[in-house]
Amino acid sequence: MMTNTHRANCANAQRPGCTCSGCGGSQHGWQGWTSLAADRPEKRDDRRRELKKKVEEDGRSGRQKFNAHNREIYFDLARLDITDYLWAADGRTRINGRLPRDVEPTSMSSDLGRMDTLAHQVMENPWDEISAGIDSLVRNKADAREVKKRLADHTWCGLLVALIQLIEKINKTVELLTDTAKQFITDALSRRFDSGLPRLVTDAVIRLVVDKVWSALARLLEAHFPLLGTDTLRVLRMLAIFTCPSVEHHPEVYKHAVRPLMRDGHEIITDEIKTHVVTLFSAWWRRRAPEALA
Repeated sequence: MMTNTHRANCANAQRPGCTCSGCGGSQHGWQGWTSLAADRPEKRDDRRRELKKKVEEDGRSGRQKFNAHNREIYFDLARLDITDYLWAADGRTRINGRLPRDVEPTSMSSDLGRMDTLAHQVMENPWDEISAGIDSLVRNKADAREVKKRLADHTWCGLLVALIQLIEKINKTVELLTDTAKQFITDALSRRFDSGLPRLVTDAVIRLVVDKVWSALARLLEAHFPLLGTDTLRVLRMLAIFTCPSVEHHPEVYKHAVRPLMRDGHEIITDEIKTHVVTLFSAWWRRRAPEALA
């Protein structure tokens, strides 16, 4: 079996568009952002100063440029606002100035606790079995590594968005783990994921991912984790935003995670950053994917 390693720059989302075969995208971004949310406020203040220094301005007018670099910077500032919210909204006792990082299935006392639980149980923990399954499906090591890299190209944030859409549509927990619901997730992944190999292999990889995620969701339900409701939807939206390797190339994340979170009554993203994100991304989406604004 091929050994998989996970790079720190993937966990910390240090490179937009990252495609890491070590985790297939299942650990991209969210590990670093949730660690920052649990850290001392001065760590986030330092990060905010660093990001704001990187904003590009027009040399003549002094106005901020409408470019990919600034979209990336301001979206990271929006993520940073989310980490501030997670810290402030968490009533748990700080340990050495940091928040505890609960990963037990019953951890639901705070949004950060719920996010840790969902991310570990639904994304991180199933990865070893998914990776081993891909190695069995694709015997050639180089091809198997390429399939895992392609999974990192928006598969997990796409899965989270599909789960958000599913939860928005249903009223009872028993409706969540039906064959119809599972097919909805499968279809959503099929529209985006391409293994680069024959369609039969692609479909098998998608089934493998969905099966493992479905088993994880079932275990959460058995542990009485509340998968329905506004709290879980809010956490899934934040998790999708942390996980997505490049939001400007994923209109569904913007439509189903970013926009609802900017309207959230908890005022998670500050008005200043919200204004910049809306201005920069609205112009982008009108040209590239108007459905993101529908």
